[in-house]
Amino acid sequence: MSERQQPGYVVGDKLPQAEDPNKNYISQIIDYVEFIIKHVPFLVEGEELRGEYQEAYENILELFRQIEEEYNRLPDCIEIDFDIEEVKESLRSIFNGTYEKFIRENLSVVFPEKLAKVNIPEFCQAEDEEYAIPDVRRWQHANKIISPELADSEYMDFIAKARRAVTNSLTKDGAFGLPDDFTITRPEYIPGNDGKMKLTSFLEDFERRKLKEVKDEECNGINPEGDLKFANSVLKFIKSIKLPSEEELAKQYKEATIKENSPAVRSLAESMAKEHLSEALGDALSVLSEKLNSYEVAPKLAAESLKNMENNRRPRRGNREVSEQNTQMAETNLKVGDYIELSREIFPWLDEEVAEVLYIKSGGNGVTIVVDARTEATKRIEHRMSGYETKKKQKSILPSLYNKLKLAAEIVATSDSGLRDSWTTLRHRYKNKYPFSILSWKTQTPDAPRMYVSHIAADKVNDESVREILKENGITHLLMLLGACDKNNQEELLPVFTGRTRRIEAADGAGV
Repeated sequence: MSERQQPGYVVGDKLPQAEDPNKNYISQIIDYVEFIIKHVPFLVEGEELRGEYQEAYENILELFRQIEEEYNRLPDCIEIDFDIEEVKESLRSIFNGTYEKFIRENLSVVFPEKLAKVNIPEFCQAEDEEYAIPDVRRWQHANKIISPELADSEYMDFIAKARRAVTNSLTKDGAFGLPDDFTITRPEYIPGNDGKMKLTSFLEDFERRKLKEVKDEECNGINPEGDLKFANSVLKFIKSIKLPSEEELAKQYKEATIKENSPAVRSLAESMAKEHLSEALGDALSVLSEKLNSYEVAPKLAAESLKNMENNRRPRRGNREVSEQNTQMAETNLKVGDYIELSREIFPWLDEEVAEVLYIKSGGNGVTIVVDARTEATKRIEHRMSGYETKKKQKSILPSLYNKLKLAAEIVATSDSGLRDSWTTLRHRYKNKYPFSILSWKTQTPDAPRMYVSHIAADKVNDESVREILKENGITHLLMLLGACDKNNQEELLPVFTGRTRRIEAADGAGV
């Protein structure tokens, strides 16, 4: 199949060639050289020098006439037998690859593999459309599923079905493909014409200099030696210009056309993929939201949850070293790795109204529960400490900090004075955000890691619903981990707890 191109291209049939600038440049240079030859006898002093200039420019004139002759032998047009379907097929492949990659990468973000989590992309969050999809922890507590493992399994089953629904919608016949009306643009690059284009830049500069010289009536600045050298180099270059074979020309043209259209094809593919994915996700997320919020735990699953709680004493969430799993199951129905509900009205700094149980200790003062009450902001500061170099490590608590938390829980569970005798009370506190006293501990080392907690007696909580939740779970004391840092990052963490500026904290001795 043959295709016609814009002027300067010939594919199958010849088209009128656009005006060739090189021919004009060569013709103009010849005129300028003739002008110089005509005026040199009157402008150059000394018969000998005059003769040398005259001879030199006659030689230059002869060379440019040879240049003109050699250039005119070069073909004006390029003929290429070209099948447009081959280009279209390559562009279809680029489109499909880009489309599928966009879908695959975004689906893996929306529905992460092996995680009970849904991340709704911004392009699905229309102003008039919200998806009430609870996270797994809220969903677990809302449905009173005791086992975190069972909650994760059930939640992930819903996610898997939503993912399959999206995939099926996007892979059905006619769901995607390069539109038939896509217009293939022609590249400005002319295969086999590189030599002519390079020559143009040479001649353009030389012609500009000659024009300047002939406008000077005294012909100041003429350089016969340099002009002669230039003329010889141009003649040599023109003789070196060789056109590729027809097969190579066709290959170069197709490659140039594909390269020219590839950015537009990729952009179109991503745009269409985004549109299709948004539609498919919208339907799937709406269904997922409805199923999660209308979920009722089956009796069989509820029984399985209770069975798992009794048979599985080791926590499966997180990777903390807690081999000393609580032996106080008779006193509390919680275990390490479970979550308890906490009201943000009582604990206003929390990101979410649930907190993970880190450790449990019984003693003469009742049951002390250590919970993770850190915010994402305080975690980011903590993770700058040595020991948090990888994402895997950041899911845990440093052993030194965890061991100190255990010791603090044992003190609270067995001592009437609690932590006040061994920990330091933070002098300044942002009371609207942190209504309970903040206690701190630090090591006696150069980098001086330190940890901040709040201790709350359950019977002192002034919210009846929270007190009831604590009572139902057999909790006497809450020990809440607020954050940790080293000396270097203290001036950034303290303002979170105190509400003061970093400058003031630094002036008080925080940081290096």
